[in-house]
Amino acid sequence: MKGITDYDTLLDEVGTGNGCEVCKPAVAAIFASLYNETANRQETIQDTNDRYLANIQRNGTYSVVPRVAGGEITPKQLMAIGRIAQKYDLYTKITGGQRIDMFGAKLHELPPIWEELIAEGFETGQAYGKSLRTVKSCVGSTWCRYGMDESVSFAVEIEHRYKGIRSPHKFKGGVSGCIRECAEARGKDFGFIAVEGGWNVYVGGNGGATPKHALLLAEKVDKETAIKYVDRFIMFYIKTAQPLQRTAPWLEKLEGGITYLQNVVINDSLGIAKQLDYEMQALVDSYVCEWKEAVETPEIRERYTHFVNSEETDNNIEFVSLRDQKMPKEWA
Repeated sequence: MKGITDYDTLLDEVGTGNGCEVCKPAVAAIFASLYNETANRQETIQDTNDRYLANIQRNGTYSVVPRVAGGEITPKQLMAIGRIAQKYDLYTKITGGQRIDMFGAKLHELPPIWEELIAEGFETGQAYGKSLRTVKSCVGSTWCRYGMDESVSFAVEIEHRYKGIRSPHKFKGGVSGCIRECAEARGKDFGFIAVEGGWNVYVGGNGGATPKHALLLAEKVDKETAIKYVDRFIMFYIKTAQPLQRTAPWLEKLEGGITYLQNVVINDSLGIAKQLDYEMQALVDSYVCEWKEAVETPEIRERYTHFVNSEETDNNIEFVSLRDQKMPKEWA
């Protein structure tokens, strides 16, 4: 409401002292969600994962997860991932979200790894952020004899639209080309299913400890309308959910539930639809690949050292071979 855009101003106006370790990540998440102020520009108040743009693993190494929008990847990019993973001796695994994880990177290796990935056309997958992870797709009407519509193109478009957007928790999407639901769109925070006459739009589903099927928000709408409704749903969620609250529990606790949400998103009962549209487009337009920014900015790149006053690397981490790949020694 006050339009505060940086941490120092926030402390001056409503805070005390230098802030604490409770408020810093919460404030960082709010700035990121509202203004796309990502880790590189708010790094002093970020946690380890966001500060280094990578998930730290149990043995102190980091994961590298490039975006593979909609699960679509070229043969050249597949070979590039294999070459880079082999060069840096990284453990590789195909994820449940149609991406390829690479594990075991040491802190100082992250910039050169990403430099090579970016040169091959990849960008950050934001696996470290409370943000969009993946939009899963089936092969759709291009290849499948049951397909009602072209789900891969739609999934790629949607993933590129929402990539980088920070929110109270991670969120995922799915696009299925027919009601056979091979992309499991109803198990995602938002999902689209092609039906006779358009797209059915579902929201508020997710897996995890308490799996929840998504609920029907709208049915048989065209693609542009489906995107508009999900735009508004995501922005309304970002602005009203509690920190670290996924869309499913948020929707469960929303007074009036799915009917209330339909009135807000479709019928504009609160008179904020245009504002939500504007705010979503502002986030989409302000996207930058954080890793491209990091490897091209010397001040950020200097962050990737193990020791403050030394160029030495951490040689204490040990690995063993398991199923022809390297694993942390404690798994031996």
